[in-house]
Amino acid sequence: MAYIHLLRMFAILLCASILTGCVSDNSEHPIPKPEGWPRIDTPEANYSVHDCSGIKLLFNSEAKVEMEDKNNGCWINVSYPTFHNAHIYLSLTAIEKKGLSDILKNRRERMELNTSGAATVLSELVSGNGEWNCELASTRSSLTTPIQILAYNPNYVLSGALYLNLQHDATPDSVAPIVNTIERDMFVTLKNLQSK
Repeated sequence: MAYIHLLRMFAILLCASILTGCVSDNSEHPIPKPEGWPRIDTPEANYSVHDCSGIKLLFNSEAKVEMEDKNNGCWINVSYPTFHNAHIYLSLTAIEKKGLSDILKNRRERMELNTSGAATVLSELVSGNGEWNCELASTRSSLTTPIQILAYNPNYVLSGALYLNLQHDATPDSVAPIVNTIERDMFVTLKNLQSK
């Protein structure tokens, strides 16, 4: 009888020691956190005025804006110090021999090619006291040209796109803060277009 009692005690102690061995303290065995995207700092919504061929353009104050005059307008390159892989390339073209409809047709074909047939949201607005007709195309699934703009009046056409130079494993969600910020800024640029 004492032998059976001793065997039961041994079995209980064995079970208790196995159970305490299965319950672990996280401080002894840390569990790695899930991998996340790096935090992207975005600039505030502050803007400065730039002049290009007599056209008033607003760009984010933290952005670096380079303009190069051309015979019939100018080229504008906009980059953000915090977005080293994002650049906005714009061109302002004076309407001369080529008619407005030919220039718009060319720009819209280019915009369509840049979307590669992906779903695109097109926002239209009028600015400059009704002088400028503006379009902003947002293709959220595109990792190369997610934002494109086109604006025109009787004398000029402003067109361009945001180009992202990303690693092969990038996803639309990982660059969403960049796209959101630049979309916001491009809306401000389009809403405030004015000729002198």
